[in-house]
Amino acid sequence: MAIHFFPKPNFIDWSASPPTATLHYKAIGSTSALDVTAKAIFESNARESTEWGMLYRQDVKLTQVAYNHFDVDIPYGTRQNETGQWTWDFDTTGGTVHITHAKQERARFPANAAPDMGGTIGVDGDQVIGTDVVIPMMKINVQYKHAEGEITLPQAKFFSSITGTVNNTAFLTFAAGEVLFLGARGSDGTDAEASVGYQFAMSQNATGLTIGDVAGIVKLGHDHAWIRYQDDTAEVAGVTHPVRTAKHVYIDRVYDEIDMATALGFGA
Repeated sequence: MAIHFFPKPNFIDWSASPPTATLHYKAIGSTSALDVTAKAIFESNARESTEWGMLYRQDVKLTQVAYNHFDVDIPYGTRQNETGQWTWDFDTTGGTVHITHAKQERARFPANAAPDMGGTIGVDGDQVIGTDVVIPMMKINVQYKHAEGEITLPQAKFFSSITGTVNNTAFLTFAAGEVLFLGARGSDGTDAEASVGYQFAMSQNATGLTIGDVAGIVKLGHDHAWIRYQDDTAEVAGVTHPVRTAKHVYIDRVYDEIDMATALGFGA
C-alpha cells in the first residue's frame, strides 16, 4: 500500500539561536517504521535555506499514533560532523625564520666609505649574525570523524610515527613538499565513532630564488636552506675592506616524506 506523506498545518517551528527548524509531517499507509523513514528522507530536503543561513537535516523522528499512521518530525540545524566528514580551521599569523642574507640592500652609510656586503646581514669579522624575520606560514587543523572501530591504539601509534613527515603527493590542495604533519589528538574509537584533530603546517615551495650572486635556487617548502659564505674584499674610495659574500647555497631535506592522503585517509 502506498504511503501518503504530507505536511501538517503550521508544520514549521523555528529557532534563531541556535538556528534550527523542525518540519512536521503525517505519514499514513504503512505500519513499518523503516518504510516511513525511507519515505520521509525521500520526500524531505537534505537542507533548507533560511534567514539564518543553510540548515541541514539532522534526523527523522517517528511517533506512531495509529495502526498505520505516524507523526513525522524532521529537525534541521547547522551542519553536523558525520562519519567520514571533516571540518577545518586555519591560522595564517605566520612563522619566524633566521636569515643571514637580505632580499635587497636599501642603503649604506656613509655611502662613500661603507663596503658592499652583497646583502649579507650583520657581518662582524668572520661572523654572519643575521636576523629573525616573519615569513608566510599557514597552520591548518582538520577535525575528521572516523567510523566505529577505525581509531585504535595501533592507529594512534601510527599517527605518532608519521608526525614530522612531509607530503610527497598533493594534499589538501597543497603541492608535494608543502605540508608538514604536526600530529593528531583524539580519543578511543573501538566501540564508538571517534573524532580526531589533525594539525598541519604549510610552507610554499619556491623556485627561481637568488641569494647574492647565486641564482636559480629551487626549494621545497619544508626543506632547509643554508648559505656558505666566503671571505672577500671590496674597495671603496681607494680603501680595501674585508667582506663576506654568499658563495654556495645548499638545500637539504630534513623530514621523511609520505603519501599523506593515503596515510590519513582524507585530503587527496
